[in-house]
Amino acid sequence: MKFLFQLEVEHLNNNRWAFDNGYIEGDVEIYVNGELYFSEKNVNIVELAIQLGKWLRLAVNGQLSDFTYDSIDCDEALLRFFVHEEGVLVHSPIERQKLGALSEGTVKKAVLGFLIELSIALHRIGYAERLDDIIKGLVTENTRALILLEQNEFDEAFALIKKLANECPSVQSLNNLAWFILREEEDREAARQLLEQVLSLQPQSSFPYMMLGEIALHNKQYVEAKLYLQQALHFQQTKEATYNLAITYFHLGEFEQAAKIFSNCEGDSGLTQLHEVVCWIHAGQTEKAKALLDNWNEESSDYTGAIERADVYIELGCFAEARVQFEKEWNQYYVTPYIVSRYAYTLWQLEDFDACQKVILQAIQQKKEEIVEERQRELDEHWSAQDRDECLIECNEQLKVLEMLLLRLEQGVVPPFEYDMYPDGGCQLFGCPQHGHLEYEEMTT
Repeated sequence: MKFLFQLEVEHLNNNRWAFDNGYIEGDVEIYVNGELYFSEKNVNIVELAIQLGKWLRLAVNGQLSDFTYDSIDCDEALLRFFVHEEGVLVHSPIERQKLGALSEGTVKKAVLGFLIELSIALHRIGYAERLDDIIKGLVTENTRALILLEQNEFDEAFALIKKLANECPSVQSLNNLAWFILREEEDREAARQLLEQVLSLQPQSSFPYMMLGEIALHNKQYVEAKLYLQQALHFQQTKEATYNLAITYFHLGEFEQAAKIFSNCEGDSGLTQLHEVVCWIHAGQTEKAKALLDNWNEESSDYTGAIERADVYIELGCFAEARVQFEKEWNQYYVTPYIVSRYAYTLWQLEDFDACQKVILQAIQQKKEEIVEERQRELDEHWSAQDRDECLIECNEQLKVLEMLLLRLEQGVVPPFEYDMYPDGGCQLFGCPQHGHLEYEEMTT
């Protein structure tokens, strides 16, 4: 059972009194076993949440009872729960299907999920009613911290997570603190030290191993990364761990194994598939690599840009194909000196020297204009004199590279292929309401 909702955004502008006094409306749907059961538009959504919250609080305290949603907008109750020996019967005059009895746990979990998601949404729009008092008595302190994080109240969330870890160091509290430090403060070493403490508690979860594998990848400790990620996959098969393991195999020189893993990851004609192509090239299987590039799906929602594809075509010696891809996007995006050098090299190999020189001169002129703009840019609290000076140094260094590019091509210099594979982070938070992760104690019982 799952509640879905869509807040009526226009309502915020059309009726300010309703916004200020807790009468925002929204569309509400209820799904059971993946099938639509209930759908109603313009529901007084906070009113519904408050009534469900009161019912849930009693149920959590052992006072499970019938529920009736009485709305000021409707004469007939839109939603009812009837408690029977076999479970909870859900009824609505606008139901789309007849339901058998649902377990008490199923209904309570669905209601709590709805309250949490709605509260987060109300916080994000600065709404008058927040549901904080209702939710506080229904969730653990850990979950409350993660709700605060979703509400963009980072300082409060971080303080609560640190308090829990200090007062009761456990697999859950230390793991979640490590995640905060890794993701929000980007302090890999501090996160690693906390995760080592987690391992000493013999965690039965992929989460700490997943983060340690990611940290090892960033630190170029590929043997360690492989061991951590294999252990993570032992506990749970996740796309993030699988993807990161493929990156690890690539850096260990096991290119064919990396390509096979990438081929099993999600993604159509996107970055993951481009990783696969690069792995096949390194494995010496250029026919497989070219076949993938030649059959790229440009309509895919996962589509990786033509310029990235062109850059890989060069490594196959397919300069005509690379030129076609470069030309698709050349005037649409900001291009770096690296990409200019790769395009110019492609044109040089095709012996179109005039086009090659034109591309280089165009890039030089754009870089000169960028330098002038940076010099004239006004300073403020977000852009200091030091920021400007550092930017100008970088721009002038790039200009020198561009000005030397034609000469270097004439000398036979091949611009080296630069290709990075970045680890996928993901969520490794016990009790995360957004991703439906159980708390560690619930998961291991």
